[in-house]
Amino acid sequence: MTGYGRSDEHNDQLVLTVEIRTINSRFLDFSPRLPKALLPFEDEAYRIVKKRCERGRVSLSAKIEYHPGEKNTLTLNKDKLEEYMMVVKDIQQSSDQVDFPTMGDILRLPEIFVNGEQKDENELKIVFLSVLNKTLSEVELNRISEGENIKSDLSMRLDLLIGLVNKIRKITISDRDDNMKQYKQKIQALVDDINLDESRLYQEIAILAEKKDITEELVRLDSHIDLFTNYMNSKENKGKKLNFLLQEMGREINTIGSKTDEIQISHLAVDMKDELEKIREQVQNIV
Repeated sequence: MTGYGRSDEHNDQLVLTVEIRTINSRFLDFSPRLPKALLPFEDEAYRIVKKRCERGRVSLSAKIEYHPGEKNTLTLNKDKLEEYMMVVKDIQQSSDQVDFPTMGDILRLPEIFVNGEQKDENELKIVFLSVLNKTLSEVELNRISEGENIKSDLSMRLDLLIGLVNKIRKITISDRDDNMKQYKQKIQALVDDINLDESRLYQEIAILAEKKDITEELVRLDSHIDLFTNYMNSKENKGKKLNFLLQEMGREINTIGSKTDEIQISHLAVDMKDELEKIREQVQNIV
């Protein structure tokens, strides 16, 4: 199913916004677009998305807007300075010929200063992952809402399909005696010049009637619709089984259309195909 979510979080330094769009797919396909400052957290973002989205194409985009002056403010990277000083002490302990670094030496050390975009990476990570989880919650609510709408539409179309099956069943029952008379007349006309006893005549009528009988197809359609409804109401992922049942329903409807000589039933079979196609389109949104 499709889904959408957008969340942001404000603090003294920045506004961080995360936007997620999902569309249906058999497998999980994660497509992030992150600013440079968030790239170190991409793997963790993927793990969170994978845990909360079993499958689907997930497009994630994030944006950081720093408050005026925050991005360009230089700050001493105390953690990095401490690392350098530990290295200097180790070197001094191994050799008496090493001078203590001057202030100029310290200022030239890589990563000794960070700007507003770089400082406090851990805090930025916490903010980003918090907003990510909030956005995923919005996506889930969006997908649940869409799922309920799809379920409602499927239920309505299944009711229409059941109604069409029942109409065909009524026509079949009411026309059964008339059909038997018609079969008898047709066969009698063909064998007028042949000496055929009455028992053989009725045997031929029964064979012809059986070829045209659609009772079994209607019973199987009822069974497929009941099973489809059960799967649809299940909380488990039954997408493949729903598709399989739709294929089976299509076969039964095609058989009904090819067997019948009754124009009303032919028209109803066409209507059933139309409803089945609409159901199939909706199922593609959830498999």
